[in-house]
Order: sequence, then C-alpha cells, then structure tokens
Amino acid sequence: MKDRLLLSVWLVAVVGITFIHDPVWLGGLLLLAFALAGKATPALLKRALIAIALVNIAVSAGFVISASLAGEPWGLFVMRLNLRVLLLTFLTLWLARHLDLVRAVDFSRSLQFVVVLALGQIKTFQRMLTDYRMAFRSRSLGRPDLKTRMRSAGRQAGALLEKAELQATEVNLGMRSRGFFDDRA
Repeated sequence: MKDRLLLSVWLVAVVGITFIHDPVWLGGLLLLAFALAGKATPALLKRALIAIALVNIAVSAGFVISASLAGEPWGLFVMRLNLRVLLLTFLTLWLARHLDLVRAVDFSRSLQFVVVLALGQIKTFQRMLTDYRMAFRSRSLGRPDLKTRMRSAGRQAGALLEKAELQATEVNLGMRSRGFFDDRA
C-alpha cells in the first residue's frame, strides 16, 4: 500500500510540476525536495546532474542561440527548463530508492507482468555493461586515451542496442503466443 501511495504522489507531483512556470516556485520545490531527501541529497543530486547534463546543455544552448539570433529573451525559459528537469529527475531518483515498483502495480496482473519483464531486461543490460567494462579494463595495460574509450563505448552501445532488439522480438513473440496482445481487431 505504501508503494502504491508513493507512486500516486509522485505521479501527481510530476503533473503538478509541469504546471508551475515560476522559477522561484520551482527553486523552492527543489530546495524542499533536497530537505526531504536528507543525507541522500548529495548522492541523488550528483546522479541527477549526470543524468540530465548532456541533454540539458544541448537543449539550453540550442535555445539560447536560436533566441539570441531572433533577438528574444531566453534567460527565464532556460532557467525554468533546467530547474524543472532537475526537480523531476531528482524526485524520480529519490522515488527509485524508496519504491518497490512491482508491489506498487500489484493491482494489475498485466501491468505487474510488464514491470517484471522490464526490470529483468534492465538487470540483464546492467550485467552485460558491467561485463563489457571489466573486459575492457582487463585488456588495457594503462588508462586508455579518449579515442580508444569512445570507440569502446560505441561498440558497447551497438552491442546493447542489438541485444535489446533481439530480446524485444523474443519477448514480443513470447507474449503474443501467450495471448497478451489481442490482435483479432
């Protein structure tokens, strides 16, 4: 019951945060989230910043360039965007630490089945990525240069995408054979 309540509160918070446009309120909510997270705040904040950095920098820079060329103000939008994304990501990471998603969706057998499948896929890919990293590290005498690390990361990403596609096909066929999808329409 606690998990279902946490998931419901998080869903309401996500929808509510999307309706808040004042950076002062978004900043206040972010500070409140930091206070509620307590000792976990630094670790959660670091993970949130790492998770959103690349996309937010690209989107913010693109908007700044576009708005500057058009002679429009951009500061408020960029601040609002970054605060909102950081707040939502921080709350989501906090929730992931405190929520058993399988228990939270136990009211629906189908949804619970999908969540278990997704969590199984996540564990498989985490293990595979760890294996790739350990293999790369064991084959390197010293710290590889950036170019070598980027090539390795590219090969890892390609292998993960290929495995994801194959597993998705197999899971889809397995679910279809068990009547999970109703294709009679």
